[in-house]
Amino acid sequence: MSKKWKIVLIVSLLCNLSIIYVGYKALDYRDHVNYFLKKYIDTSNELSGRSVFQAEDLKLRSATQIPNRVVFLGTQVVMKWMLPKYFPGYETVNRGIEGQKVAGFLLRFRPDVIDLFPKAVVVEISSYNFRQGTSISEIEDYAASMAELSRYHDITPILMTIIPPTSEYEAAESYEGYSVLDSLQQYNQWLLNYCSTNGMPVVDADRLLSDQTGHLDAKYAFNTVEPNEMGYQVLATAILKQLDSVVETSGR
Repeated sequence: MSKKWKIVLIVSLLCNLSIIYVGYKALDYRDHVNYFLKKYIDTSNELSGRSVFQAEDLKLRSATQIPNRVVFLGTQVVMKWMLPKYFPGYETVNRGIEGQKVAGFLLRFRPDVIDLFPKAVVVEISSYNFRQGTSISEIEDYAASMAELSRYHDITPILMTIIPPTSEYEAAESYEGYSVLDSLQQYNQWLLNYCSTNGMPVVDADRLLSDQTGHLDAKYAFNTVEPNEMGYQVLATAILKQLDSVVETSGR
């Protein structure tokens, strides 16, 4: 084969490889675009998450209070919680949605909590609500609104301080002049004061699960923001103390 044709062959192979690479990157880019488009659509169209438990809520709706029913409202911390194992004797209703921010809680509070007429609701808010530019007072308003709505409907609210993230998480999410941990501590102190002033039960998850630096203790951590089985047990013990004083249970 002449030198000329060798050059033509090499150029042709390089061109074909370039086409394949460009095609691969285009498909990869399309997948990324579709992924973020789906997240945007889910966030904008279904911020509330009201459709997630719609069918189950219809089966559980009640015109009268269920004496031993407790709704757990929260994120993946609640969603992954094996509630019957930790709360025997109670009719536990899991209303956790992975990744949901607290504004969505309030939007689905009526169908997921009020319409089910439990005796109590446990509210877990996650640390990823706190980012640079986030209004802490707005999050406080959401929590207070849920607590007051509960009381108005004769449902006992049991609010939880926010489980702190691990130090690795905070290092990744904190920015110059902003600390996730500082914001959480500000909110948690407000919540403790609010519950004390208003005579509401509160579970201090922050104090129960944090280490000496204020971060999620490694012995209680499943990942950077979620508790492991031991962490769930610590939380359950504290919640049970509150529930036992307000909820009628069967076989306890």
